[in-house]
Amino acid sequence: MENLVPIGQFAAASRLSLKALRLYDENGLLPPARVDPESGYRYYRLQQLGQATTIRLLRRAGMPLAEIRAFMAAPSAAQLEEYERTLLGELADRRLVLRYLRRRLKEAPMFQVQTKQVEAQPYVSRTKRVRVPELEAFITQTIGELWKANQPTGSAFTLYHGEVNEEDDGPVEVGVPTADGDKRLPAGEVAFTIATGDQCRFPDIIGAYDAVARWAKESGRELDGSPREIYHSDPDAGEESRFEIAWPIR
Repeated sequence: MENLVPIGQFAAASRLSLKALRLYDENGLLPPARVDPESGYRYYRLQQLGQATTIRLLRRAGMPLAEIRAFMAAPSAAQLEEYERTLLGELADRRLVLRYLRRRLKEAPMFQVQTKQVEAQPYVSRTKRVRVPELEAFITQTIGELWKANQPTGSAFTLYHGEVNEEDDGPVEVGVPTADGDKRLPAGEVAFTIATGDQCRFPDIIGAYDAVARWAKESGRELDGSPREIYHSDPDAGEESRFEIAWPIR
């Protein structure tokens, strides 16, 4: 076993735990150079220390195992730069959330909640499972494509059929009202509020949804179906953002 060392020595030299080495082996990141067929004991080459160090540092930087595997297969500075841009974007989002929460500690967002009856509305749509980082692009692109391909009869909207965050991915349905749409929003009563300007951005928009949900609870009403986000402004025309958050109630 020339140039081979047992897993314990390799763990000490690479400053990786035995558990980490077994995990990296299972994920195809750092397989041992030899596995004893009788005992199952793992042996590594000292030349693998460089790979081990790279993996350890990438994990320290928070890179997921799947991305590390892709990087180890074809290392490049471009991949590291792309991952750094992703981290910076995630950090910016987290700081936005923290600033929003600090503002909420000082003063709760003010949203006036009202109710109204809405008529049934035919529409066309596309549905996709997305998380927060992909949400805005999906909504914007889908509205543009549906708007161009149809004759809209009202404001575009998004239906949230499930939670959208870092772990949950909806699904999300983006729709445009049309006279001959193949889908239909039912008639009924909704509770709604209006968000404008910065209130329409994440995470501030969460306050609008919370306001409607809180109103329903305090008023003895039940939320009945998927909330919808209706867009009453045209960003291309320079208009200030104006969203209506409407939730069916009973």
